[in-house]
Amino acid sequence: MAEKVHLVGICGSGMRALAMWYWAKGYVVDGCDADLTGGMDELQSAVVTVHPGHDPSHVEGCQKVVFSAAVPENHPELRRARDLGLTVLRRSEALAELTDGTHLLAVAGAHGKTTTTAMTGWILEGNGLDPTVMLGGKVRPWKGNFRSGSSITVVEADEYDRAFLRLRPSAAAVTTFALDHLECYGTPEALSMAFGIFLEMTVPGGTVIVPREHAELAHWAGRIGRRVVTTGPRGDYHCKLLDRDGWGMRFELDGVRGRIPVPGEHNLVNAETAVALAAAVGISTRDAVGALESFPGVERRMERIGDFHGMTIVSDYAHHPDEMKAALDAAAGLAEGPVGIVFQPHLFSRTAMHGSEMGRVLADADWSLVLPVYPAREKPIPGVTAGLVCDACTKAGGDCAAVDPGILFEELSARKAGIVVFMGAGSVDSLAREIAELEKV
Repeated sequence: MAEKVHLVGICGSGMRALAMWYWAKGYVVDGCDADLTGGMDELQSAVVTVHPGHDPSHVEGCQKVVFSAAVPENHPELRRARDLGLTVLRRSEALAELTDGTHLLAVAGAHGKTTTTAMTGWILEGNGLDPTVMLGGKVRPWKGNFRSGSSITVVEADEYDRAFLRLRPSAAAVTTFALDHLECYGTPEALSMAFGIFLEMTVPGGTVIVPREHAELAHWAGRIGRRVVTTGPRGDYHCKLLDRDGWGMRFELDGVRGRIPVPGEHNLVNAETAVALAAAVGISTRDAVGALESFPGVERRMERIGDFHGMTIVSDYAHHPDEMKAALDAAAGLAEGPVGIVFQPHLFSRTAMHGSEMGRVLADADWSLVLPVYPAREKPIPGVTAGLVCDACTKAGGDCAAVDPGILFEELSARKAGIVVFMGAGSVDSLAREIAELEKV
C-alpha cells in the first residue's frame, strides 16, 4: 500500500510543487491551507485532496507530514503528528529527501533563480534529457511549476530560512548576490557565508557557477576541489547583447548567436547561467542556445496579460530594488509611450530596509502607484507603510501616489502609458488580471 503524505500549507508555490512531486513518485497526497486560491487546478488534476483550513485530524492515517516555513512549529497539526510518531519534515527537508540520489542541478541567487531554473530545465528537455524540474513560477507547457521526469533534477534553491543548505547538488549555481533575507541571517557576512556553504555542499567532482563579480562566494568550494565556472563580463560564460528584437533579444555567447523570446538584459544573465549549468551535464553551448530559442517564459516574469484603455498590462514578480530596476529597464526598452508602475511592497521588514531605494527606482518611471504593504508571513512594523516608498520617489523627482486597491481602477483610468507593469510578490498579480479582464467586458 502506498505511503500517504500530508502537506500543511499545500497551496503555496513551493509546497504545491512538492505535492506534485510526491504524487509523481506514487504517494497518496493530501494537504490543507487557509487560502485555497493558488494552484488548485494542478492539484485537482493530480487527484490531490485539499482540505480548507487546518485541523489536527488531517494527519490521521498519514505516514509523513510536510510543512512550509510559514507554518509555526507549534501548529496543532504538527503537534498531533509528533504525538502519533509520524515523520515531520520542513519543506526544505522534504526537498532534500526527494532530490537525494538524483543528479541534482540547484539554482540559488537573490534574483533570477526561477527563470534560470526554468531555462535550464527547458534546455535539458530540448536536448532529450527528460529532467525533473521544480521552480517557483509556472511554465505553461509544463502546466505548472513542476515537471516530472528522470533522475536528472533541476530545482530552485531558496536561501530563505537557510533552506538551500540541505541540498547536495552535482552542480550548483548562484545567479546574483544581493542583501536580502537579513531577517534570517542578521548580517551581510552571515548571508555571504551561507551562499559559500551552499556551494561547498556540491558533491566531489561537481561544478559551481558564480557571477565573476562575486567569485569570492566560490572560494572554499574551489579550495576543496570543486570546478569553479564564472558568468558575466570577462567570465567563462557571457551573453553579449546584439539587439532587441520585439519582445525578445538577440545575443552572442562564445561565438554562438541566438535569441531568447523574453525581454530584459537581466534575462541574458539568467541565460548564461542556464547554459553553464547545461554544460555540466554535457550539453554544448550551441545546443543550449538553440533550445532557448523556444523558451516560453515564466508566469509573472514580464508576462503580458492583456490591455487596459490602450495600455499593455504586464505582471512581474519584482520585489527587491535590483529586480524592480531590471523590470523597469525591460519595460522602457519595449514601451511605445510612457511607462507606468503599479507596485506592491512585499514584507514590512523588506520595506523598512529597502523602501527608500524602492522609491528611487520608481522615480525612473513616468508615473507610479504604490499599494499597501503585502504582509505575507509578517506582522506590521510601526511606521512602515507604502508612504516610505512614495516619499522617497517624490523626493527623487518621481510622479508617485499611494493608493488603495479599491480605487485602482479609477486611478488607472485617469492615466496614460504604453506599458503598465504590475510589480510585486504578493496579490498585485491578481489585481493586474482583474484590470485586464475589465477591458474584455
